[in-house]
Amino acid sequence: MNTTPDFSCDVLIIGSGAAGLSLALRLAEHCSVAVLSKGPVSEGSTLYAQGGIAAVFDETDSVESHVEDTLIAGAGLCDRHAVSFVASNARPCVQWLIDQGCAV
Repeated sequence: MNTTPDFSCDVLIIGSGAAGLSLALRLAEHCSVAVLSKGPVSEGSTLYAQGGIAAVFDETDSVESHVEDTLIAGAGLCDRHAVSFVASNARPCVQWLIDQGCAV
């Protein structure tokens, strides 16, 4: 006898970090979504991210300072081009999360 429950969805997202949950929130407007996490949501690495989610929101801050901070914290493991891309595009993404009611 099969005791495994049946479950279906349009999209299955593997990972419940900031990226996975942001994608789930965005896609939920258009289709059914399920998120699979290897452990409790409260134990994901996003929760432990140094400084949390960051973006340039005022004139005293800069993309360049975010890039340098990330490269220093990454201790040589970060790709400068990728870090620069993320830092340059973070503001509208973080603003979207705020607009959705997320605490960032």
